[in-house]
Amino acid sequence: MTQIKHTKWLVVTDLDGTLLNHHDYTVNHALPAIKKLQELNIPVIFNTSKTFIESISLQNQLGIKAPFIVENGSCIYFPKSLYLELVVNEKKRSRDQYWEIILGKSHSEISNILKNIDTPASYYQLLSTCSAKQASDLTGLNIAQAKQAISRDFSEPLLWQACEKDLAIFTKQLEEHNLNTLQGGRFLHVLGNCDKGIATNKLKEILLMQEIKPDTQIKTIVLGDSANDAAMLQTGDISIIVNSPSNHPLLKIVTPYIHTDHEAPYGWANAIEAVLIKIKE
Repeated sequence: MTQIKHTKWLVVTDLDGTLLNHHDYTVNHALPAIKKLQELNIPVIFNTSKTFIESISLQNQLGIKAPFIVENGSCIYFPKSLYLELVVNEKKRSRDQYWEIILGKSHSEISNILKNIDTPASYYQLLSTCSAKQASDLTGLNIAQAKQAISRDFSEPLLWQACEKDLAIFTKQLEEHNLNTLQGGRFLHVLGNCDKGIATNKLKEILLMQEIKPDTQIKTIVLGDSANDAAMLQTGDISIIVNSPSNHPLLKIVTPYIHTDHEAPYGWANAIEAVLIKIKE
């Protein structure tokens, strides 16, 4: 007889363009759906290009306490308040009130490689070298938010300013140094050999190790909007593409269960409401 497993659902979501509106970062319309998920004990887990500081700030704003993944899969954080003793196979470190599992390379390692490859620095603009005002102008974030976005730990977002041929050469040079590139909604991100999909699978593996019930299975509702979300969406039991200006390249890679009509946060909220009905069936 097949053993019936206890299913634990997670919502794993990108932020910019998915939960947060691509243009103005509004999120309020998603709050009722987030509250409903919390009532059902379904964690909302950020899987974002944003930084540690940015992610904590948004969690506090939305009243979310859960693990989260930063800088396109480079690192996973687990709140110590939820996981006093985190059981993992990987090396973990302590950072403030979080356990830190690093999957990528440090920002300093990435910076050193960028300085030593042949591609001229004039071909791109690094976010980390921008002033807060410049970063604000590029992203639409306010000055305080822009300062948080500049403070990278594991990746380097950049604006490519040369031709596609030079970009292919640049990407090849980075690969030779074990660096990966991911195109987000605004920036090309340079990071270690990791991505949002690898980090999502690792997160699920670690969460399963914390479970007391041996018959638990973890399933995911995954939401994204741009090409750097493709690997994450492909891990999902239910995948959702939220309508945004960044959809076009993503739709060439992923066929989602839902492609929303509306942009974030409306599309995010509507998709969550539809999926909650489905998983109750």
